[in-house]
This record gives sequence, C-alpha cells and structure tokens, in this order.
Amino acid sequence: MINRRLETFFVLSLLLITSKTPAQTTLTWEQCVKEAENNNLDLKTAEQTVKAADDNHIASIGQWFPQIAFGTSLGRSGPDSSIEGALNDPNYTPNATLGITAQETIFSGFKDFASVDQSNAQLDNARAQLAQAKAQLSHDLKMDFYQLLYEQKQIVLLQTIRDRDKANQDLVQMNFSGGTDNKGSLLVAQAAVKQDEYNIDQANRTLRVFQRQLDQVLSGNPMDDIVVSGDFESPALPDNEPDFLELTRETPAHLEAVAQYHLSDSQYVTARGAFFPTLTADAGLSGSGPSYDTMAAGWTATLSLNFPLFTGGHDLFTLKSAEETKQGTEDTLESTDLKTESQLESSYAAYVDAVQQSKVQEFQVKAAQTQEEIAKGEYLNGLLIFQNWEQIEGNLTAQENAQLSDVFNIKTTEANWELTQGKGVIP
Repeated sequence: MINRRLETFFVLSLLLITSKTPAQTTLTWEQCVKEAENNNLDLKTAEQTVKAADDNHIASIGQWFPQIAFGTSLGRSGPDSSIEGALNDPNYTPNATLGITAQETIFSGFKDFASVDQSNAQLDNARAQLAQAKAQLSHDLKMDFYQLLYEQKQIVLLQTIRDRDKANQDLVQMNFSGGTDNKGSLLVAQAAVKQDEYNIDQANRTLRVFQRQLDQVLSGNPMDDIVVSGDFESPALPDNEPDFLELTRETPAHLEAVAQYHLSDSQYVTARGAFFPTLTADAGLSGSGPSYDTMAAGWTATLSLNFPLFTGGHDLFTLKSAEETKQGTEDTLESTDLKTESQLESSYAAYVDAVQQSKVQEFQVKAAQTQEEIAKGEYLNGLLIFQNWEQIEGNLTAQENAQLSDVFNIKTTEANWELTQGKGVIP
C-alpha cells in the first residue's frame, strides 16, 4: 500500500514538473527561411505593392482603346409641377432616349504614351523595392538566426568554462590546504566561478531577447521558446575579386534609381504635352421618341482639334519643374551608383577579413589550449605561481570566446555583403 502511494506520488510529481516545463520549438535554417518567406508581414506588403503597380500598368493601356458608353432615359414633361400630375395627367408628353457613343483620342501630345511609361516606371520601382525587401528580410533572418545560435553556443561555452574554473578552484583549494598556496589565490579562483555563474545567467536572459527577435522576423505570431539547430560553417572565398561595377548595376538601389529617373522622364513628357494640340474623334448612334417602340434613329460623328493658347503660365512652370526634377533624378542615379559600388567593396573586404581572421583564431585557440595544459601541470608540481597560471587560464577563456565571436562575425559580414548586393536566401 505504501509502495503504491509512493508510486502515485512520483507519477503526479512527474506530471506536475512536465506541465511546468515550457515547450520548445526547434527550427533549422531551412525551416526559418520557409517560414519567413510565407508569413513575414513586410514581405507581404511589398508583394501587394507590386500587384497594385501591375494592375495600374494594365489600366494605363486602356486609354489607347475607344471609350464606349451606353445610355438611356425615360421621362414625362408637362405644365403641372406636382409629382401626382407628372404621373397621371394625360397632357404630359412621354419621351424616351437610347444611345451608344464611342470616343477615341487620336493625338494627345504624347501624354498617353507618357502615362504608360509612368506606370511602367512605377512597376519597375515596386519590383526593385520588393527585391530590396527580400534582401533586407534575408539579412535580418540570417542575423537573428545566427545571433540566437551564437547565444546558445555561448551558454554551452560558458558552462564549460565554469566547470573548468570549478575544477581549478578545487585544485587551488587543495594547494591552499596543503600550504603551497595562499588565501588570495583561493579567493581569486572562487571569484572566477562567481563571475562564470553571472555570465551564464546574463546569457540566458539575452537568449530570450533573441528568441523574440527571430519570432518577429519569421511571422510576428507568438511561438513557444525557439531553439535553432545548426552550426557556423566557414564558407570558401572566391578565387577572384568580384566586379563591383557590374554588381552595382544589378542591385535594387540602382534599379530603383533608374525607375525614378524613368518616372521623372515620363512626367516631363506629360508636362510638355500640354503645349501640343489634342485630336479626338467621337461617334454616336441614338434614338428618341415618346417610347422605346416609336423611336426615331440618328447618328453623329465629330472630329475635334483643340490647341491651348494661354493657361496663366501654369503649363510653362509645370514643364520647368518637371525638367528640373528629371535632372535631379539623373544626378541621384549617378550618386547612388557611386555609393553602392563603394559599399560593395567595403562590405566584401569586411567579409573576407572575417573569414581569414576566423582561420587565424583557430590556431590561437589550439595554442592557448596547449599552453593551459602545460601550465596546469607546472602549477600542480609547484613550477608555476598562481598568478602566472591564472593569466594563462584567462587567456584560454578569452581565446575561446574570441573564436565563437569570430565565426559569428563571418555570418554578420556575410549578411551585410548579401544585403549590399540586394541578394539573399528569399527567392
């Protein structure tokens, strides 16, 4: 009976502990990319902007086709102004009309062509902004994913350092008890363990912050505590330096500046069109009579030419403004390309530096580990004082932290290099 009660208590305790353990969502890099591609709100907004610009472009083509309208009316007219008289008085005269009209603009001073060019430029601009949004999302996703992965590995590293410092503390305690070391050395060793505990607690708090950041980039929908799986892979650098001028012409920044220039050019053509005559053709077929059954048919055809003479200077200054705007966007395009080329070269250099520095740091860690093993043996044999040994232990800790920071820095500079190109993992 007692054993059964103990068994029941154990099961209930296990269920209680399990219910209080927060569920975790483990995601790979590929899963994060898929989630962001399908659910990121900023990306959806950019995609909707492209769809709207595409619809506007199709709508602009419609002005080249005849504008056809159909109309009809049915009424009564007479001397009485009351509503009852209009409905019942036989003296009222009924009338009905039915007609269809068509209008075609033959020449509008090239404003119709400019309108289509303008919608084309707006569509190109929206597409360039979508490409930039994808690149930005790819950058943010890579930064947040590997920041979280870095923090997870940092916690593991900090726990390893704490365990090593605890073992060192026991070693110093043994020497202190044996009279071969002093109280100061023991306190320093104990302080190192306390610092390790604080570092672990701080890293766990930081971990939760990066979990929320990755959650926001993926979808903005609250998830359970996110854990990412993967590793920091060291990429292979290309043999030759890229053509930064060629890459510049492929960036969203360049494409957006080109679209803005084309937009201002079409606005200039539209403003210039106000000084040209407009030629339109109208045709209509209509019928009128007391009722639909007794209508008399008729038709009309008109060719109209209108030439603006004076608009109070409005058209002149509108043209001057459009011309100056066009020149400004041309200068902006040139300036954008110069800045982008410089940013490409700078971000690529930082990326290469990070990869090479990581390889150097691998040797630094191996050297520090070897030195630490030798120094620990020397300290145990009384050949090395605590202060010198403690410096070597601290150097190993610093080199291990630096190695983890360096591999994370590769991903940071890689993300910046891709963002400057306007590229990334989001198709």
